[in-house]
Amino acid sequence: MDVLMGVGRAGLKSGEKPDILVILLPQSCKASFLFTKNHFKSASVLYSQKVFKGTVRAMVINSGNANCGVGREGLLHAELMAKKVAEGLDVEEEEVLVFSTGIIGKPLPIDKVLTAIDRACDILEPLDLKRASEVMSTTDSFPKYDFVKRDKLEVFGFAKGAGMIHPNMGTMLAFVFTNGDIKEGVIEKLHKDINERTFNSISVDGCMSTNDSFGLISLGLIKEDLQKISDAVEEVSLSLARKIIQDGEGATRTIKVVVKNASIQLKARLIAQAIAVSNLVKTAVFGRDPNWGRIVAAAGSTPFPIDQFKLKVYIGNHLLYDGKVHPKALENAKKYMEESQEIEINLDLMEGRESWIYYSSDLTYDYIKINAEYTT
Repeated sequence: MDVLMGVGRAGLKSGEKPDILVILLPQSCKASFLFTKNHFKSASVLYSQKVFKGTVRAMVINSGNANCGVGREGLLHAELMAKKVAEGLDVEEEEVLVFSTGIIGKPLPIDKVLTAIDRACDILEPLDLKRASEVMSTTDSFPKYDFVKRDKLEVFGFAKGAGMIHPNMGTMLAFVFTNGDIKEGVIEKLHKDINERTFNSISVDGCMSTNDSFGLISLGLIKEDLQKISDAVEEVSLSLARKIIQDGEGATRTIKVVVKNASIQLKARLIAQAIAVSNLVKTAVFGRDPNWGRIVAAAGSTPFPIDQFKLKVYIGNHLLYDGKVHPKALENAKKYMEESQEIEINLDLMEGRESWIYYSSDLTYDYIKINAEYTT
């Protein structure tokens, strides 16, 4: 993989869990980074946005503390973290990016963090995707990583996230790497397009994070067809995004919302999102209740009109409404919801050719318990 990692522990998470991850790239690499659009950003996000100029050589990630809501001290701490990595790895400080995830409003114990970074820089080893995801994890119940190989082309990545997941973006961190060479200027557009169909089309709880960051790094080791690279990057990105949904805090089911045959793509997207984030739809899925009325109510809540006499509503393969009600399909739809781990909701608008897919998870008692007790 030609990417190295080091792990340290600063005591930001309970027990003996490591919480510092250092990533070293083989050289200065072209990259694109997308950050949360929340106006109350983590200091680490603010720092990385400021210093990133299109290339990256190293990254440092801490979990267990968001470095957010702690005043200007947070910016100083992010800078100190970057400086420590630059010194430890002998790289340029301006090519070191800093990322944080965890509880908002608690100052970083910076002396412990810097000591842990020192340790991580001293014990570099080949990147282990599973291990990297575990180090970043907070409320995650399993690591999120994937690897795709197409002849000589490789795309691989790791992520974390289970709650506070809603665009923009999708608390979530994701890093995807490819050995394919992507030209400067092209990588940004490719990255944004893929992000819209993956991490910007998922929601666990409708709550936007202060720390979301998604990086695409081109190691530039081989020449390859751009479309082939794009397809592989999207495959890995969607895999990671869907794993975040599968691990939604307290979730028992994932939800795939497909809106098709819309007149324009934006309409399909906004209707899909409205259905996916509806608490009434999410709780119905948790209760294995094929309540299609909640689906059409959410679909009709966007600025775009829908024709209630033409559209069709399916749960799984079961047609529940197509201008008239199909009561006999409800029992089969309920059985499908009881037996399937991913519940597919299909809305056919019957008006055009555009479509969009959005992923979500059900809303459960455990989600409330996890988040009611998160900081206590």
